Amino acid sequence: MRIRLSWPRSALLAFPALLGMHFTAAPFAEAKLTMKSPEVKEAVSRGVDYLSANGTSDNRLGAYALAGMALLVSGEKSDHPTVAKCAESIVKEFGERNVEKLDKTKFDIYSSGMSIIFLVDRDKDAHRADIEFLLRYMQHVQKPHGGWGYDNLQTGDTSMTQYGVLSAWVSFRAGFSIPAESINRVALWLIRTQDPSGGFGYQGKIGDANKLVQQDQVKQSLTAAGLGSVYACSDMLGLNKKVQRRDKDLPGALREIKPKENRSDSPTLKSSIASDTLHTTTGRGNQWFAQNFKVDAGQYNHYYLYAFERYMSFRAHCEGTPDEDPQWYSDIAEHLLKTQEKDGSWRGDCGQVCDTAFSVLFLLRSMQKKLKMDLLGDGLLTGARGLPKDFGKATLDANGKVVTREKFGPAERLLDALGDPRIAEIDESANLLEDLPDDAMKALMDKHGDKLRGLVSNKSPVARLVVVRGLGKTRDLDNVEVLLFALTDPVPEVAVAANEALLRIRRSPGAIVLPEKFTEEDRRLVIDQWKAWYLSIRPDAKLE
Repeated sequence: MRIRLSWPRSALLAFPALLGMHFTAAPFAEAKLTMKSPEVKEAVSRGVDYLSANGTSDNRLGAYALAGMALLVSGEKSDHPTVAKCAESIVKEFGERNVEKLDKTKFDIYSSGMSIIFLVDRDKDAHRADIEFLLRYMQHVQKPHGGWGYDNLQTGDTSMTQYGVLSAWVSFRAGFSIPAESINRVALWLIRTQDPSGGFGYQGKIGDANKLVQQDQVKQSLTAAGLGSVYACSDMLGLNKKVQRRDKDLPGALREIKPKENRSDSPTLKSSIASDTLHTTTGRGNQWFAQNFKVDAGQYNHYYLYAFERYMSFRAHCEGTPDEDPQWYSDIAEHLLKTQEKDGSWRGDCGQVCDTAFSVLFLLRSMQKKLKMDLLGDGLLTGARGLPKDFGKATLDANGKVVTREKFGPAERLLDALGDPRIAEIDESANLLEDLPDDAMKALMDKHGDKLRGLVSNKSPVARLVVVRGLGKTRDLDNVEVLLFALTDPVPEVAVAANEALLRIRRSPGAIVLPEKFTEEDRRLVIDQWKAWYLSIRPDAKLE
């Protein structure tokens, strides 16, 4: 099964013009190509077909991992023959599982980091021992200064370090233990080895008294690698600039939205680094890319494009600036479509399998997808793999695995399931209330209205989205104040759904429009309009 990415294109704020002439269009200008474009889907399909047939033809462990990752991100199942063979080929090289005796010619930093990510993606529980072994190995070979690099050199390597950081981030978000000290060290190394221009070089040089010194081979691929790693560290250390509601207590319907550092909805590691120091590094790097962005950066270009997508996705995530369909994606996708081979592959400097995997991962916005799953609580399923077609028959066992059960009988069981934090954290496709007919929804509200309305402040964005849609089905004025509260939701999709629910209650489609891509001014205007309408009907209502 291949996934179809269907997340609505919306934004709290317009994504700013960051990358030179490619970003000079109006903030809401439509990109020529998106992940939903038929020609992009076709290119991905051809690339996936190539990897399915040839993914094990490159016997490097990193190539196995990349091919397997790309197939999984495309929606192929963990038991896909190529995916299974890639995993088997990696694990059989572990030997006696002694980190000091592991063959470093096979388990270089690239291969080890990619293998961790692939095994987490495939099945973190089935591969738990494998993943934990490789994580121990990565800790074993991390340099004293914090970076990762060649075994025979004291310097850290920005290119290798990105995979040390990325594998740590993926593992940490999957529930594996990652030492805070390790992430603080590598974050500090990245900060110290940034070029004064804002870019990143190859073998990082640390200046005296933490003064930035000129780095060698500063280029697009290495700067994307360095910045993506800094943002990943920021996420793990809780140093993001996130947008969220000041107060989640209902009915606080019209709360302001303010930036707040440190995530409250995901675990973080203890940071020993000042957030201002880290933000200065990313700011300097973002400015460098504003002046130096290229679609084709020359050598190792597909490797660069994969790193660039990761950097931009992390940036949007950490800074609260959504970038659903940016112009840079369109520009790069156009380049990849023009350079795809007849057999569906891409050819470059990393080998045909690797370059094809890099290209597929870029076109599918693999890092953006991981980050959305992190936001929505991916922990259980990837791309809805293993999810029964009739979700009403799904539940979770004691280990958090999806199993089937009898279809929900009483409506109360459906409400209990939605309130269960384990079920509320599954993939966005699990919209439990979506298929309830209006009369069933009304019956549910009659018995459990307060409990259902309370879920509008649920931790899970999926739960909030589904409940907001359900409230609209009731067409009950008693739900208006809660839906006004939902208009302030930090997830744009929830706010848009709240406006649509209010329109259903008002029975006047299109009377008040909140665009999918809205500004905060749009939001404030819509809220004022809805307040005025509601007060005209219930003049005694007290709205905060």
